[in-house]
Amino acid sequence: MRQSISVYLAGIIIALPLFFIAQGCVRKSETPHEKVEGYIQSIDDVELYYRVTGSGPDTLIVLHGGPGLSIYYLEPDLEPLTEKYTVIYYDQRSAGRSTMVVDSTSLHIDKYIADLEEVRRYFGIDRLTLFGHSWGAVLGARYVRAHPDNVSRLIMVSPGPVRYDPYDAMFFPRVTAWMDSTELTQLESLHKTFVEGEGDILAVCREFTDLFKRGYFYDPFDLETFNRMRGDICSAPEPALRNTWTVNALTLQSIGEWDWRNDYHDIDIPVLVITGVRDVFPVENFQEWEAAFPNAQLMLLDRAGHYPHVERPEEFFQRVWEFLDDYYMNNSR
Repeated sequence: MRQSISVYLAGIIIALPLFFIAQGCVRKSETPHEKVEGYIQSIDDVELYYRVTGSGPDTLIVLHGGPGLSIYYLEPDLEPLTEKYTVIYYDQRSAGRSTMVVDSTSLHIDKYIADLEEVRRYFGIDRLTLFGHSWGAVLGARYVRAHPDNVSRLIMVSPGPVRYDPYDAMFFPRVTAWMDSTELTQLESLHKTFVEGEGDILAVCREFTDLFKRGYFYDPFDLETFNRMRGDICSAPEPALRNTWTVNALTLQSIGEWDWRNDYHDIDIPVLVITGVRDVFPVENFQEWEAAFPNAQLMLLDRAGHYPHVERPEEFFQRVWEFLDDYYMNNSR
């Protein structure tokens, strides 16, 4: 996960009843589903921005990907979840509207885990249902390891590598395999400008992601499907955009050269691993995530890559709903 261009996109979902939102500072806005938003005070003076939407009887909390991205790229394309669930999103530290921190101590993975625990406490949830996309799926899995009694279910959408070697080195070649030499040169130039944070950061972000992100899709040349993605990586506030690469690098640095394949043998919760057959990581990575948990199942969606909820939405949401419904049926007897 430490390539020079290594943004892993992701999200997490957690269950709770909406009436708990009476706590804290919230602000309502006029939308098809009423939205409630506010801030949660976490550790070391970090404030975490959250937003709640949807009207379902059961509640899910979403963690976005990155590290260093925000809820803006993920929320619009997960809108179907709001038809059945109340969904809570929050920006991770130094992302989106949350407090900006840029030192290695503040961007250690343990701080992200502690933030998620503060979210759980804030909303008064005993056991969470976690749904994570890419980096968010990794963060969800590490939270499960740290707090196994606080999680009831885990959905891992296109999770990042379960181990550093060999998957980390595969990322950049796979995501850029479709590019010719001209596009690769353009990408490197845009990346340099983006990292340096100079000039019109929003314009640079959009040009960079419009090129780089295509490699996350099943067919990088299928612009009709590519343009169907409603989430916008570059919609975050300017300070967050300028900090993207620092956050990404320092957070992944805190993990080291990891191997988590043997970390979950005693975590007997239902786990769904779901991704496209042509992800930015090979199928073997997701098979190893499935094998790491005693009660996991792997779902590979045809003609999809790293964004299966965008490329194959009908199959994706149907499978997620079936997974959640199975849990409710088995635990309501």
